[in-house]
Amino acid sequence: MSELIPQECDVVILKTGERVGLMDQLDETHFLPDYGVETPEQEEKTMAMMPISIDDIEKVVYRPKGTR
Repeated sequence: MSELIPQECDVVILKTGERVGLMDQLDETHFLPDYGVETPEQEEKTMAMMPISIDDIEKVVYRPKGTR
């Protein structure tokens, strides 16, 4: 994983190679992911609301300005 510790609103690359946004942090190690809605598969994964673990994240690729 990268130096940045993932947090809400980050965009990350998962170990599967998928790029996702982190919508809500459920606890110290789990987030609700936003896979996007460009394809039916992405929309289905996003709507399933299945948490991802910090261990699933390869690296943080974007952090909104004004967040820590």
